[in-house]
Amino acid sequence: KFRINLQELFEDYAWQRFSARRNIISRIFSRRSKYYIDIRWGFIEFKHETTRFEERPDAVDNTPAQVSVSGESGAREKPKISRDVVLYKSDYENKTPLNQEYTFSSTRQTTNSTTVEFQESYTKGGECNIEISVPGDLVTVGAGLSGELSVTKTESETFETTTSWTVDTKVGVKRGHRAEAQVHVSERNSVADFEVKTTMKITDGKELPIAIRRLSDDKVVHVVVVPDLLDVFYDLVQKNQNVTKSEYIDKSRKTPRKRHNVILYTRGTCKSISWKNQHVEVHSERIASYSCSDDDSLKGED
Repeated sequence: KFRINLQELFEDYAWQRFSARRNIISRIFSRRSKYYIDIRWGFIEFKHETTRFEERPDAVDNTPAQVSVSGESGAREKPKISRDVVLYKSDYENKTPLNQEYTFSSTRQTTNSTTVEFQESYTKGGECNIEISVPGDLVTVGAGLSGELSVTKTESETFETTTSWTVDTKVGVKRGHRAEAQVHVSERNSVADFEVKTTMKITDGKELPIAIRRLSDDKVVHVVVVPDLLDVFYDLVQKNQNVTKSEYIDKSRKTPRKRHNVILYTRGTCKSISWKNQHVEVHSERIASYSCSDDDSLKGED
């Protein structure tokens, strides 16, 4: 897995700049452990664009035999693969000479989940701030009305909701028969590969201040000013294909100024489990041992 820690990157850059301006003796007695570095992240804008979100066609290759096609995917127009799952069942036997009606009632719960896992990403210290746009209805948990997943954990994050399924209906069982009533729901599993393009830029008209503070008294001993993000990312842009740059003109000042955006790519998988389409099925059969000699209407029934 590849991961860029932006916090460390900016801290190292600021410390190198701070050390470079001091003489050799000062550097010897300036231990980094005695300072902390305060990065003003509010001066940097992050824009996220989902450039790829593709569902794997073989995502449910371990589905049992009862596979059904339950509709079309709004994003890719591929069939959604789902499997029928029995949530609850109940057996009834009617050994009386009359048809009987029973109450079939139950409540069960299922958990819908979405898990995002990163293979390539960036972090800001101990957290990650990535927004993933989810097309269509491929993901039912975590995306909300906006259709975006906001992921803050650095390696993986799971979103969960619980759905209650309630049934309260009548089951008719003929005389001399047994019946099994079942509550079914459709379970759908999907796996999608995604890519998010994150564009970083310093707010127009601003420069990024990074303060170096002494731990003992919180005093600012130096401020490193970053006018262009490429100053910090130069080595990564040269060596790493996940980090690129683009040039733009900041026209917010009287004199327009050339600056650079830095572009980071986050890649990973999105795994989703969802449940829907509740329905009740009733199967009945004649009780082999059943007999009622005094009920002529039963004779020749089968």
